[in-house]
Amino acid sequence: MRTYLLLTILCFSSFHLNSQKLALEKASPFTAVRWENEEPIVQFEGNWYQFEKLDHFTKIKLLDFCKEQFGDKWKRRFSEDLVEVLNELGYQPNVNVRLQLSQNGVLTHVEGLFSYLNRQKSYQYNKAVKAKLTSENVRQNIPVTEALEDIRQFEELLGSTSSYAQVSTYDYIFSLKQLANVISKETSDVSTQRLTNELGKILSEIGDRHSFVRNESIDQKKKDAYHLKLPFGVTTVAGQFVAVKQHVKNPHYSYYYTTHPFLKSIDGIAIEVLVDSYNHRDKKAPYQAKITRGANAVQYYGALLFKNNIRCPDSVTVVFANGVSDRTEVFKLSAANYNYVSKLTDKNNTDKRKMEDRSFEGLATMLADSIGYISIPQMYSYTKSGEIKDFITNTFKQFATTKAVVIDIRNNPGGTRDILQTFAAYIVQPEQTPWIANVAYLRTDKQLFGDENSMGSRYLYSYNSKQLSDKDRSAIDTFNINYNPQKTVTSSKFSSPFYMVLHSGKDVYTKPIYILVNENSFSAATVFTSAFKGLPNVKIVGETTDGSSGNSIKMNLKNSNISIKLSTMLSFQRNGKTLDGNGTLPDIHIPADEKQILEGVDSQLLTLVKRINTR
Repeated sequence: MRTYLLLTILCFSSFHLNSQKLALEKASPFTAVRWENEEPIVQFEGNWYQFEKLDHFTKIKLLDFCKEQFGDKWKRRFSEDLVEVLNELGYQPNVNVRLQLSQNGVLTHVEGLFSYLNRQKSYQYNKAVKAKLTSENVRQNIPVTEALEDIRQFEELLGSTSSYAQVSTYDYIFSLKQLANVISKETSDVSTQRLTNELGKILSEIGDRHSFVRNESIDQKKKDAYHLKLPFGVTTVAGQFVAVKQHVKNPHYSYYYTTHPFLKSIDGIAIEVLVDSYNHRDKKAPYQAKITRGANAVQYYGALLFKNNIRCPDSVTVVFANGVSDRTEVFKLSAANYNYVSKLTDKNNTDKRKMEDRSFEGLATMLADSIGYISIPQMYSYTKSGEIKDFITNTFKQFATTKAVVIDIRNNPGGTRDILQTFAAYIVQPEQTPWIANVAYLRTDKQLFGDENSMGSRYLYSYNSKQLSDKDRSAIDTFNINYNPQKTVTSSKFSSPFYMVLHSGKDVYTKPIYILVNENSFSAATVFTSAFKGLPNVKIVGETTDGSSGNSIKMNLKNSNISIKLSTMLSFQRNGKTLDGNGTLPDIHIPADEKQILEGVDSQLLTLVKRINTR
C-alpha cells in the first residue's frame, strides 16, 4: 500500500479562520486552475498542486455538482466562480478557507484566502489558455468531406437536441441537403466562416431566439471590412427606418436629412430586406424587436455583409425618402462610430453598474402623486448579489402607502428567475395563489421521472414534485382545463410538462402594479412579464417583449470546431403561446415616440404616470 506522508504546514488546532463571511461573489483562493484528465491542478502561492478538498467539500462532491449543474461550463465555473458554486450548494464560505492540496502524493493542509485579485488572475489564465488553444486550432478552411460530415452532425444535433426544431414548420433537413449538395461540388477547401454563416441562416429559420452558430476561431479584428460602418445612425420611429446624427453640442439626435428622414435602400437593397433577410439572427423575433435590432445591425454594415458571405465595399449608395421624393447620396464607409444609442440604453447600463456595485441609488424612487418606481436592469442571480433581494424587499416596504407601483424592466436582457420569485410575494394576491405562471417541456427521447436540475434552477417542477404541494397540484389541474399550447408537444420527443407556480407572501402589495417593458426585454425579463400578465392588479405597459426562454446547451462541430448553441426547452406562456417568436403583448400599448427616440425624453414613463393619475 502506498504511503502518503502528511505534511501539516498549518495545524488545524491553530487554524483561526476569519469569521467574516465572504461578501464578494467573484473571488478565489487560487490564482490559476489547469486541467489534467478532468482533474483540477490549482496554483496556490506560486506552486501547482492537485486539489483535494475545500473546507468540508471533497473534490468529487464539488466537481460532480459542477458537471451536473453547469453542463459544458463546469470547468470555468470551478475555476472562476467558486463562490457561486458553494452558494448553490447552500454554503457561504468565510474569507479564509481550509484547503487540502497534494503534490507528488504528499498531502498538504493550508489556509487559503478568497480574494477578487486571485479570481482575476485565474480568469486571465483561462483567457490566455483559450486564446492559445484557439490559435492552435484555427482552421480557416476544411476539406469538402469534412464540411459534409459537419453538416450531417449539425442535422443530427438539431434532431436529437433542439426543442424548436421538433415543432418548427421549417424543413431544415431539406435546406441542409441543399447546402450539402452545393458544397459537394466544390473543387477546393470550404471556408469555415462561410459554412458558419450558411448554417446560421438555416438555424435562424427554426425560431430559437437563444440559439447561435458561431466561428469562435476567427479573429474578426483582422478583418478590416468587418469593421466598416455607415456614417450615420439607424433607428426606427413609428415603425419607419430613419437615418440620424448626433448633435455636437448636446446628446440629442436629429434626422440626417430633415427633408428626407426615411432610410429606403443601401446599394439597391431595400432596408426592409436587409433587416428581414440579411440580419437572420433576429429574423423570427417579434416584429418590434425585429426592426429595432435590425436597425442596429444595419449600422454595422460591414459586419452584416460579412455574416452573409459578402465583402463590404468601401463606399455605398444610399437612398433617403420622405414619402414623396427620394434623395440619393454616396458615402464612404469607415470604422468611425456614428451609431445610434438610445438614452434608455444608457440609463440601463448605468443602472446595471449600480446593481453590480450594490449602491442601488436612484433605482427606486417616488414619482409624482405617490407613485412608486423601481428599475430592474437585469435579472441577477442572488448567488452573485444577494443584496438585491434586500433592496427589493425594502423598496416594497417604502412603497406600502403608494397608490401604484411601476416596475421598469425595459432593455433588461434577462438572467435568472430569482428576482421574479421575490416580486411574486408582493404581486400575487391571496385570492390568486397558487398562480401558474409558466409551463415548459424538455426535449428528450427518454421518459423522465421527477424533477430535472436544469429546470429546477428555473423554478420549474414536474407535477408530482416534492417542491409542489397538493394545493399547487389542484391549481395546476384547474389551469390545465383551459390551457392549450400553441405548439404540439408529443411525448415521444418531449418530457411531461414542468410548471412554475407562484405564491403570495405575507406583505402583499394590494394597489395597481404596472410592468413597463419594451422590445429589448429579453429572456428571463420576458418570463417575468408573462408570469404576471393576467393578474387583476397587474398591467403590462409599453411594447411587446422579445420573448425567448430556451435552457440552452453549447456544442462544437467535429471538424470545423464551429460552436453551436441550441435550446432544449419549449417555454409557454399562460395563454399557450411560446415565448420565442411571440413575446408578451402589453395590456397598454405605449410605444417610444419621436421625442423619446431623438431627445431622450422618457415619454413612455411620462405617459404612463399621466394615465395612472387620471384613471
